[in-house]
Formats: sequence, structure tokens, C-alpha cells
Amino acid sequence: MRKGHGIREGRPGILAKILWILGSFISRRLYNRSLNLEFRNMEILRDREPPFLLLANHVTNYDPVVITANQPHMIHWVANDAVFRHPVLRWAFRLAQIIPKTKGMSDLDTVRIMHKKVREGGIVGLFPEGRTCWDGRTLPVMPATAKLIKLLKVPVITVVLRGGYMTRPRWSWKIRRNRFLLDVNVLFEQEEVKKLSVEEIDRRLKEGLRNDDFEFMKKNPVLLESEHRAEHMELFLYICPECGTLDGLRSKGNDVTCRHCGWNFSIDPYGQLPSDDEFPFTDLTEWEQWQYGETVRMASDYLKREGDDTPLLEDRSLDLLTGAGLVPLRKVAVGTLRLWQDRLEYQTERGETLIFPLEELDAPSIFKQQKLEFYHNRVLYRFHYKHPWDSAQKWLSFIEILREAVSAGTAETAGTDV
Repeated sequence: MRKGHGIREGRPGILAKILWILGSFISRRLYNRSLNLEFRNMEILRDREPPFLLLANHVTNYDPVVITANQPHMIHWVANDAVFRHPVLRWAFRLAQIIPKTKGMSDLDTVRIMHKKVREGGIVGLFPEGRTCWDGRTLPVMPATAKLIKLLKVPVITVVLRGGYMTRPRWSWKIRRNRFLLDVNVLFEQEEVKKLSVEEIDRRLKEGLRNDDFEFMKKNPVLLESEHRAEHMELFLYICPECGTLDGLRSKGNDVTCRHCGWNFSIDPYGQLPSDDEFPFTDLTEWEQWQYGETVRMASDYLKREGDDTPLLEDRSLDLLTGAGLVPLRKVAVGTLRLWQDRLEYQTERGETLIFPLEELDAPSIFKQQKLEFYHNRVLYRFHYKHPWDSAQKWLSFIEILREAVSAGTAETAGTDV
């Protein structure tokens, strides 16, 4: 096992079990009512004896907490190693044998630990999408998940979380209480895992985790108990569909307005977009698909410019934190981040310039709502934005498109899927 994982051999000890019982009790008291949790087929988890693999779609940061707290077994969740950087959480998670993994990067040590834990008779919990969704629909499953199921050779239980996105979208800091259902099913028994091909496992896995919260809420309408239904949507939706301006949208309460052209709309009491014929999109997925096409077009136009000394993107007063491994990150500078055709540049207020060639970035991603991060030379760099409307998703989208173009060596490839 990789040095620093700190995963002990054998089953969790008595102190870990006490912490788990206490934590589960507190979580039930805190969240079952405040999130309006509902349960379907939870007896599957209550009655099933380990070992097995527990898979769930990922819609909120509450997902592993509410699943763990409402069933009787300790679960070895595979978790983003960022949560281990808090010393108290690192101590508790190591006791509970939570398995750290670097988001967006392959990790054979993590697979070995998962294999060991099921061999010891434990339950391994995993979110196969690898990150929380932005639009309420299940993201593509990580390609290696089906192979992992085949390797572990244990039953597979799924928990599909429905309504969680409406409760707390990834772009929001506020809870909008409505209906949050945990739907449990047996996806594979052990004998099925042994007999089925990897391709068939992958097909059934994608089907078993499929969820669309907008469709779920249309069929099961519940009023959102919130007057902040649209706040911070611009973290996800960074292009105005009326005038095409970047960073034009601003949200307040239930309303979104473009500060450039005045276009506006409201989120209705059920969390839905306007349903009239004049509104250009039926849901956030359709909006995001249009936005991605516009992002590709803007990036492609920028790549075709000759001798342009203007960056594609620029944001000022960003805090930069760095670190490595599972130790807490350290703030090292405040400065301006710029995106060029082939690189990111960060100019500090002290006048220093850090250059990150796009082809050398590892695992670019977003932490929580709006913290852009990536690895460069095995060091993690995380950027904290100054304003609550600054979109890290915008930066990540343009970075991924330009990386694709840099990798292929031609501007025309900017239009391919990332």
C-alpha cells in the first residue's frame, strides 16, 4: 500500500465502531428530517451480509453520509483525498478505514486496498461517476468500474439517489428542502458477476445508476422550501443564451438576469426552468450542451488568431494554495490567473509568474462549487476565486478543450468531445 494511505489491516476496531455509531446517530438527527429523506428497499442493505460492493450515483456532498447513517454496516468509502487534509477528519477516516483516492487519476494502490477490504469481509462504497453532477443527471460511469466489479467478485448493491440534486445542486450553497429518495436495489449477485462479460456488466451498471432529477421531480412534484432556488446558477451556466456574453448572468433569490442584455428568467417553486415556448431550453442538460458548443466555438476562434497577446480568460485576486499528499494545503500567494492557447499563467502580487503548460496538467477538476485545481509535477495547485459568481466550471471547460487541441496539435480538433 502507498505510504500515507494509513489503512490498517483487518476490520475496524472498537473505537472506530463507537465513532461510526455516534456519527450515524448524529447524522440521522441532523439530516433525515432537514433533507426530507425517504427510503425504498432499505431492507436490502439491512439484511444483506457483507462482503459486497456498494455503488451510488453522486449528486450532493451528503450522499455518503445519509447512506451510511441509515443502514447497519460500516462502509469503506472510496473518497477524494482532499477530505483527508483536515487533521481531525484524517484521524477519523483512517480509524474507519475510508480509502483515499486522487480525483481524476488512476491509482492501483486504491484498487488493492478495495480488494483487500472485501477479502476481509467488508463493504466497499464507491461513486462510479467520480464526481458530483452539475445538471441533475447521472454522469458517465468511469470505464474501469466494470473491470473492478469483475475483479472483486462480490455482490453489487446500488443506491440511486433521486431528488438530491434539487435539494442541494452542486452550484448552490443552500439547501432547498423537497423530496430526497434513497432507492436501493441488488444489481448483481456473486454468481452473475462471475458469469457476465465486462461489457454486459458495464451496460447494466449504467442502466442501474441512471437518474434524471428534473424528470423525477416532474413525476413527483414537491414544492421546494426555499426562496433561493436560482442563487449561484452562474457557477454552472456562464454564457448568456440571448447575447452570448461570458460571465453576464447574475442570480439572486429565484431569479437570473443578464447584466449585459437584460434577459432574465425565474426558477419555479418546483425547481424547474420556465416551460413557455419562448424559453430556449427544456432543462439544464440541454442548456449545458448548447453552452459546451459555444465554448468549443469560442476556444476554436481564439486558437485561430495569429499574434494575439490577449488571454482567453483572466481572473484577478485569486488565492493560490498548494500541497502534496494528505497534508493540509498552504496558501502561498494572491494573484491573477490567465489562460493562453497552450498554458496557464499565474502572476502573483509579488510579481512572480508561474507557468503551467496545458499538456503537463494532471487531473484538472473542481473542488466543491468553485475551486479550480490540478496537479503539476505531483504538486496540487488549487485556486480560490474572489466572488461568489466566478465560475470555475468555465475555466475547466476551456482548459479541457484547449488541452485536447494542444494534444492533437491542431485547432480543428477543438471541436471534438472532451
